[in-house]
Amino acid sequence: MPTLIFDTDFLSSFLQIGHCELIREFYQVDQAWVPAAVYRELAQTDLLTLLLAVPWLRVPPIEPPSNEVLLQDITFQTLGAGERACITLAYAQTDTVVLMSDNKARRFARSLSIDAINIPAFLIACKTAGVVDTKTIAQIIDDLRDKDFYEFKKDIRDELLK
Repeated sequence: MPTLIFDTDFLSSFLQIGHCELIREFYQVDQAWVPAAVYRELAQTDLLTLLLAVPWLRVPPIEPPSNEVLLQDITFQTLGAGERACITLAYAQTDTVVLMSDNKARRFARSLSIDAINIPAFLIACKTAGVVDTKTIAQIIDDLRDKDFYEFKKDIRDELLK
């Protein structure tokens, strides 16, 4: 089982639509990490109560310090605090999956050989694995649009709904 690490954007989307258990079910994990920076970002929103209600989400007691290689990278420096914390935590471990929606942060993580997944890729994987059916995917797409203002590109939406 990989170690899951959530970035703010991905986690907030799934908290808002009430589908965090889908992530747990797909990855078959007992817990996942929410870096302190991500927790602080969510604590400034009305999602904190929802976050605290998910017992398998944990804030690491100690987070690794930023690696010198990361600190000297210009792209890393331009990322948000939550994204930097996720990448730093993943970089210090093996067999991690970072769930993040920001394209620049995801590309940077992948350049470090960190497995970084966005919402469309996650949902396609769930559908391919048979964890969700098309009806559930359609509901998730609608909920993401209505509750999180998240829109899918037409080709991705079509792929998810076929």
